[in-house]
Amino acid sequence: MNIPKFALDNSKLVYFFLIMMLIGGIFSFGKLGKKEDAPFVIKSVVLITQYPGATPAEVEKLITEPIEREVQSLAGVDKIRSESTFGMSKITVELDPATPPGVIPQKWDEMRRKVLNIQPRLPQGCSSIIVNDDFGDVFGIYYALVADQGYSWDEMRRYAQMIKTELVTVPGVQKVSLFGEQTEVVNIFITTSTLANLGIDPNQIVQIISSQNQLVNTGTLQTGEVNLTVVASGTYANLQDIRDQVITNSEGVQLSIGDFAVVEKGYLDPPNNIMKVNGKRAIGVGVASLESVDVVKTGELVDAKIKSFMPLIPVGMELEPLYLENVIAAEANNGFIINLIESIAIVILIIMLVMGLRSGVLIGSSLLFSIGGTMLLMLFMGVGLNRTSLAGFIIAMGMLVDNAIVVTDNAQVMIKRGVPKRKALIDAAIQPQWGLLGATFIAIVSFLPLYLAPSAVAEIVKPLFIVLALSLGLSWILALTQTPLFGSFMLKDPKAGIVDKDPYDKPIYNRFARFLAKLIRFRWLTIGSVLALFAVAMWVMSIAPSSFFPNLDKPYFRADCVLPDGYSIHQMDKEMSELSDWLQEQPGVKNVSITVGSTPLRYYLASTSIGPKPNCGNFLVELETSDSTASICDRFSAYAKENYPNMLVRASLFKLSPAVEAAIEIGFIGENPDTLVMLAEKAKALMRECDMVTDVRSDWGNKVAVVNPVYSQEKGQRLGVTRQTVASYTKLATNGLTMGDFRQGDQFMPILLKDANIDEFNLANFGSLPVFTPRGGVVALDQVIDSISNSFQYGMLKRYQRQLTLRAQCDPLMGANTAAAYSQVYNHVFDRMEAELPNGYQIKVFGEQESQTESNQALAANMPLTFFLIFATLLLLFRVYRKPLIILLMIPLIFVGVVFGLAVSGKMLDFFAILGLLGLVGMNIKNAVVLVDQIDIEIAGGLAPLQAVIQATKSRIVPVVMASGTTILGMLPLLPDALFGGMAAVIMGGLFVATFLTIFVLPVTYCTIMRIKN
Repeated sequence: MNIPKFALDNSKLVYFFLIMMLIGGIFSFGKLGKKEDAPFVIKSVVLITQYPGATPAEVEKLITEPIEREVQSLAGVDKIRSESTFGMSKITVELDPATPPGVIPQKWDEMRRKVLNIQPRLPQGCSSIIVNDDFGDVFGIYYALVADQGYSWDEMRRYAQMIKTELVTVPGVQKVSLFGEQTEVVNIFITTSTLANLGIDPNQIVQIISSQNQLVNTGTLQTGEVNLTVVASGTYANLQDIRDQVITNSEGVQLSIGDFAVVEKGYLDPPNNIMKVNGKRAIGVGVASLESVDVVKTGELVDAKIKSFMPLIPVGMELEPLYLENVIAAEANNGFIINLIESIAIVILIIMLVMGLRSGVLIGSSLLFSIGGTMLLMLFMGVGLNRTSLAGFIIAMGMLVDNAIVVTDNAQVMIKRGVPKRKALIDAAIQPQWGLLGATFIAIVSFLPLYLAPSAVAEIVKPLFIVLALSLGLSWILALTQTPLFGSFMLKDPKAGIVDKDPYDKPIYNRFARFLAKLIRFRWLTIGSVLALFAVAMWVMSIAPSSFFPNLDKPYFRADCVLPDGYSIHQMDKEMSELSDWLQEQPGVKNVSITVGSTPLRYYLASTSIGPKPNCGNFLVELETSDSTASICDRFSAYAKENYPNMLVRASLFKLSPAVEAAIEIGFIGENPDTLVMLAEKAKALMRECDMVTDVRSDWGNKVAVVNPVYSQEKGQRLGVTRQTVASYTKLATNGLTMGDFRQGDQFMPILLKDANIDEFNLANFGSLPVFTPRGGVVALDQVIDSISNSFQYGMLKRYQRQLTLRAQCDPLMGANTAAAYSQVYNHVFDRMEAELPNGYQIKVFGEQESQTESNQALAANMPLTFFLIFATLLLLFRVYRKPLIILLMIPLIFVGVVFGLAVSGKMLDFFAILGLLGLVGMNIKNAVVLVDQIDIEIAGGLAPLQAVIQATKSRIVPVVMASGTTILGMLPLLPDALFGGMAAVIMGGLFVATFLTIFVLPVTYCTIMRIKN
């Protein structure tokens, strides 16, 4: 089918589709979902099980191992990581990265069935297994309810719940979560001396309160035709009911609890977590939007809803914005749109300057139609606008006009030779149509590994491939339809009297032909010089710094803080509050949010998740502008290290890479904890010898002090005191003994029985702790135990793939390159430790390098398919082996340009630069295909092989240079971007050099391989 002729003969039909593409694109832009980053599903679930009183070793053997064994049988499980601490097991299960997002809910249902299977086989006393499949939810619209000191935590909780209720009804909101609520409790303080004098056993109080406040189903009463529901009343309605509770002592005297105990409300101490904003108490309010909605519009609706109910919030409480994805996404999208407009303007201006005003308007119009049509198709496919898809538009910008440039240039040449305009337009599109189709397909296929890669990181950049595939495919269709149609009235008719004039018979083209002939004559010298340049480029590449993911340009930084294991949450709160005060005094700092006890709600896709641990915390610092982010972050790190030497502070700018505990981790896997500790200590000693790293540590942390009252069966049984009784009275003097829940409204408050002298007990007088006997007597703890031993043991045991794993960790020095620091550590540590490994033990690299290796392997997995498709396409185009070989030999030489681009721009080879390298392969092949295809056309036209090579190269100078030039200059707005700057530098430098390779080196290589003599 003659597509250009059909377009000219059916212009109204073509105009209709063009108008639809333009209007549909404008409409789609308003309807497309807008987010900060491309959405993807975090394929992880967290299983949490409580086993109070158990040591980490007991939790690992009795809880963690059975659950892991059951979970591992689930199809599609990729990794299992676990943490066993005092009284708690936390297991993180990751699915295979290739698991389709649509089947993940089904996988989590299967996971719950697995959990139900193993639950009955767990030891008595452990809790139900909590399956947290919301682990990956991102609460990108993140506020904090901040209150002055005059408000209680309960008042803050009530208003936070009201805010949650209001916001969850906003269209586009998926869920709303709160963080930092304090658990309200009912404390009953007793003194053992008073109880002993009154003849009251604390166990009586526990039994009576537990039974009195328990809801009991009393059934129904049948009275003829009517059933009456019987409700047993008497549960506690208020604190006075607890105070009035009657207790009968050993002598039969009835007393009220309020006669000998203090009953009052309080808050769980120590708390599970604490949140503060700018030094004030706060509760975090996180809003997660639906994946398919426009987060910018959702954020506007949330903001409007907040303004509507803020008058109901009392003076002294404020809803402080901490991280608003909708604002960040709007700014990022607006910035990229400006870059997009700049790219379009640059491309059209360059075409106008080189090819003339008419040609510039003709080719530029195809650019607008391509973008409009792509956005319309994106709307149908459910692909939204985000950082990645907009970058795809900018990358495609220069390539979108390549096909139109070739057709327009061919048409202009034919018109200058006297060919009628209609015939010139049809022939200009028909002659190169299959070559252009093949080149376009190859340009798309070069990005195919991004789309097919089974990796979380690669999943983020999949929209880039979709945008490129749609837009480049449309550009080929438009080159064969819209370009001839618009050219019929935009291009000038041939001048009368001109017959077959050679448009390339000009001094500049003739000088080029003579120079190219010399290069072909001295072909081996030319090829040798290029290979030498390639060798130099590869050497420079091997010593150049590189990184995994670049930092994002945001007015935020974050910091994870950890004190040594054993420190209390109150000490952590104290030190972090002091650091917060210092930060607030720094010029340029806008907001400082701290969370103690665990990391906050996941407000950003690549946030870390630590805790619950009392000795950990997190900073989120917002600045006035992004210009000072790095400097303030560095100053904060230096200040914390100097003034708080016990605290590990890992401050960092925002990145798109998966969060890890440490940048550099070398782990040891085996059975015996002592052997693992020995290996890790050796590795840590070697790490300390490396001068590019700091904060050497292990992921098990340090050993913590453990007090162990050793129960004596002989003494205990003689007095009628059991081990459980000893444990209960010990709890009475520590955190308090739980006796059920006090229900008030929607709250369940634990009722805790505590010794009024709880603050007076310490290691010195711990043995004097009173213990009640069944006979009503009171003895000291020393009378029922053999001894009180003190020991040190690890508070956490970690496993990887169901095996004990201990990692030696460190981070690069401030300002040091992570890749260079890793290389130093790896070369100094890995081989030595691998040689010393006992039988049955393994060594493995974790940290950022693990993520980078997995992502690169995911990309490389589909490279063979990509090269097969490229070679097969070239073979279909040329039907011989040597011509595809000539084109493919040009690919390695683009590294000369890659090194040039990175060196001039000062960028590093990161993950996105590697993506640019993949795209560069397709762009280079596309230009080479156009030239080789033109050589075949010239030979078919009757020219001698050598003259055909020179003439084809002369005729392709403008299309090749224009195609590369528009892409290079169109990438200029992307060069300063923090995320895509490295990719822009690679493409710009690579294409710049690839242009010279195409018009100088490729003809020489063609003549050499095709054996064309001088």
